[in-house]
Amino acid sequence: MQDHQNLPIDIQTSKLLDWLVDRRHCSLKWQGQVRTVREKIAVAIQDMPENEEIKRLLAGSYIHYFHCLRIVEILKGTEASTKNIFGRYSSQRMKDWQEIVSLYEKDNTYLAELASLFVRNISYEIPSLKKQIGKCQQLQQEYSRKEEEYQLAATEMRERFYSSCKQYGITGDDVRRELLALVKDLPSQLDEIGAGAEGLSEAIDLYQACVQFVCESSTDQVVPLLRHMQIRGNTTIYEWRRGVKPTVVERPEMEEAKESIEPEAIDWGDFGAESVSVPETVDYGISVEEASEEIDWGISLESNAQENGTTGLDEGDRSAADTAQIVVLDAGSEVNAACR
Repeated sequence: MQDHQNLPIDIQTSKLLDWLVDRRHCSLKWQGQVRTVREKIAVAIQDMPENEEIKRLLAGSYIHYFHCLRIVEILKGTEASTKNIFGRYSSQRMKDWQEIVSLYEKDNTYLAELASLFVRNISYEIPSLKKQIGKCQQLQQEYSRKEEEYQLAATEMRERFYSSCKQYGITGDDVRRELLALVKDLPSQLDEIGAGAEGLSEAIDLYQACVQFVCESSTDQVVPLLRHMQIRGNTTIYEWRRGVKPTVVERPEMEEAKESIEPEAIDWGDFGAESVSVPETVDYGISVEEASEEIDWGISLESNAQENGTTGLDEGDRSAADTAQIVVLDAGSEVNAACR
């Protein structure tokens, strides 16, 4: 018959902590003991050896009993030089963490803390994570759908782009360079159009006769520009308007398309390394005194009043003051302003 101590016991998850306290596996005041342990852990982690595994353990959000056991095992290797003949360690680090483990094991305090963490994770953390996973999966499906739509739109735009390039007769590898190359062929095409206009004389005469018949014998010539091209071919606007060929025709030079410059290939030089020399004084060649003497503002003040031995006008006696006139000369015209 199987040992009764090894038989499994079914305990409801939400009542696990209460079951441990009721069966006296843990003390009723386990929370105060855990608080004391947390304070000692906060002090002990201030002085830790350089070890990658310890860093990973301490990087967690909550350090529990099993973390402390693993830290003690690591310290047995790092603090081996402090072990005496009695098997004890003189290192304060080892003493602190051994004390923490012993406080955890006193009255099975670690069981109560782990049970509390277990119940909290089952009741709150795991359902919350499931909700977040469901939302992330929903967003993933939505983004996958949008990705397909954008891919279809990109394919459609790519087909429209190549269709437009085909209409212009280019491949679309370098649109700017290819369009500039097409401009070079424009003069020859214009020459062909001008040469083809020579065979339109019958059509022009027929259209002229039709206009004269409809418009009651109108003598105005129709399509003058087309007649000009029929006679002289591809000519300039100057020759069409004035009837004389220009002596020199300067055509615009075709600029080659500049290659795209990568940002890493830009040479900024030693910008900021050398200070820019600024002259202390700048001489613009302007003299205020000379300018004031040479400038003629075109304003003359003439007074018809006779000198009466006074240096100014008495504004209080308007009958005694004569009227002064200001003559402003502006581009050959005079403007008389009467000042009273």
